[in-house]
Amino acid sequence: MFKDFFLLAAQSIMHRRMRSWLTVIGVFIGITAVVALISIGLGLERTITDQVASVFGVDTFIIMNEDTFGPQAHGPGGAEEYTLDLATLRAVEGVKVAAALREQNGFVEGGVNAEGKAIQGIFPVMGLSPELMTEFESFTGKLEAMPGGRLFEPGDVEVAVLDFEVSQRLGVEVGDTIFIAGAEGAELNVTVIGIMVPPEKNEDALEGGFGTQFSSSSDGDTISVPYEAMELLWGPADDVLVTLVRTEPGYDVDEVADRAEETLNARGSEISAVTYTDISEVIGTMTSTISAFLAGIAGISLLVGGVGVMNTMFTSVLERTKEIGVMKAVGAKNSHVLTIFLIESGLMGLVGGIVGTLLGLGLSAVASSFIGRFFGVEMAVVASPTLIIITLLGSFFLGAFAGLWPARRAAKLPVVDALRYE
Repeated sequence: MFKDFFLLAAQSIMHRRMRSWLTVIGVFIGITAVVALISIGLGLERTITDQVASVFGVDTFIIMNEDTFGPQAHGPGGAEEYTLDLATLRAVEGVKVAAALREQNGFVEGGVNAEGKAIQGIFPVMGLSPELMTEFESFTGKLEAMPGGRLFEPGDVEVAVLDFEVSQRLGVEVGDTIFIAGAEGAELNVTVIGIMVPPEKNEDALEGGFGTQFSSSSDGDTISVPYEAMELLWGPADDVLVTLVRTEPGYDVDEVADRAEETLNARGSEISAVTYTDISEVIGTMTSTISAFLAGIAGISLLVGGVGVMNTMFTSVLERTKEIGVMKAVGAKNSHVLTIFLIESGLMGLVGGIVGTLLGLGLSAVASSFIGRFFGVEMAVVASPTLIIITLLGSFFLGAFAGLWPARRAAKLPVVDALRYE
């Protein structure tokens, strides 16, 4: 019986082909906008999460100030200092390697100028663990020293690696000694073991992760020293900017992160351990909210399409009043008439949904290509099967719902009045 109903509904649509297509246009325009916006949002989410995964690593978590990415935060913000006991962190079960970064401004004395006077100044002094350069290259980018120099190695303490600009300002080269004054009279003479390649000449660093923020965070004026040297100059680490931790194989990174957070907070640190999962959830929430908002605005056009379907069905009922009377006279029930008209309106919505889905996915592919070409971001094109199925079902039920009122009117027509209708 339902097969016959579908055939009758399809024949009615084909008989009024022009009107039906004009009605379908109103539906597929709305569907196109909704599908395109949601698909672009899903592609943006996947692109960002893939980038985070390649840079961050699924076996790595980052420790930050609690206020930067804490329970009350809506997303990662700027770097804020916090206190860290690196030795305690490295002793946490499941931690394979941990590396930290801290920074202070210090008085530095380097070479001599043309007048024979010592070159002095206040420069940012950055203390970083050697592991940051060897174990977390995907995060930092490839850091490279100029020929004749090198980067830190485990066991280094009284050494320094200078940005190219600061080495020129201080008038020092690899092998020279510079003087650094810290807090409360602490001072240290360190040997320059390397000078960083300028960022504009280090393409690998520019393309990697967070690029050169560790080698050139202050316009090329940074002096980098081992993490242990910072402790000699400024004491315990209460000025840490970021800490990266990689877990042992076989350990759940979220469990290790929670354990590290509890251990450090119990020792007086106010920190949050942020994993790839945490970042992905924040990204997903943000992109989903934006996509839903934009899709909601685009969905207003679906309301217009639904009104078009309703209007077309009202006209169809009027034109087929006598036909309805004949169907009832030969035994058709009210439910049969109702079903036929609901299927007819639903099919118009479904056709609009099919066309709109194809156009929407095509539009999202064009938008992704445009973004990749003009903004240099390779955005993924996501054709989610779930999105397609929900869209097609939704478009069918949208059409059926829009045709419900006209269908009810058709079903309730008295047989005698319908047969006499001209």
